[in-house]
Amino acid sequence: MTEAPETAPSDQFRERLLDAMLEIAPETGWTMAGMDRAAQKAGLSEGQVLLATPHGVTDLLEAFGARAAKAAGARLKAGDVPALKVRAKVRAGVKAWLAALDPHKAAVKRAAGTPANLLTGPKGLWAAADAIWTALGDTSTDFNWYTKRTVLSGVLGSTLAAWIGTDDEAQVDAFLDRRIENVMQFEKFKAQAKDAFAKAPNP
Repeated sequence: MTEAPETAPSDQFRERLLDAMLEIAPETGWTMAGMDRAAQKAGLSEGQVLLATPHGVTDLLEAFGARAAKAAGARLKAGDVPALKVRAKVRAGVKAWLAALDPHKAAVKRAAGTPANLLTGPKGLWAAADAIWTALGDTSTDFNWYTKRTVLSGVLGSTLAAWIGTDDEAQVDAFLDRRIENVMQFEKFKAQAKDAFAKAPNP
């Protein structure tokens, strides 16, 4: 039996720092001052913090995004989603991601207004989209692999904005359903256009 690799000390420090930061961020925002308080709360030295997050808040936000993506993927794998149609699979994926973020909604709101999140936000969305499609059993390759994740990243980003702006789950669900419908209509149009182009006479 192969033993699971041990977690690197830097990863352990980062997880401890992130746990503390998620409690502090709603008050301080994702700032260096907030990180200093989180380090004290987590019992980490300055050297340990530097080892865990050499790029400061940016590394911590990226770790938060990766954690949420992993949690969403795990939630989907635990559910019965393979038999669902594509539309329902995408919906389940987005809902699983929002569920992973929900315990830290106040911290997410502060992250959305953080300058560093301009760098880590797209990475977090892409990581979530990849985790969702992987958990859903996606076997696409090449262009389709990138297209699926790019489109889903857009749905995740816009739905996240709606989710941040309200506590009404029904309103968020309605917004998500409209976004998915837009995507499905676009995919239908793209398929029709591709078919029409293939049938067009060769000039």
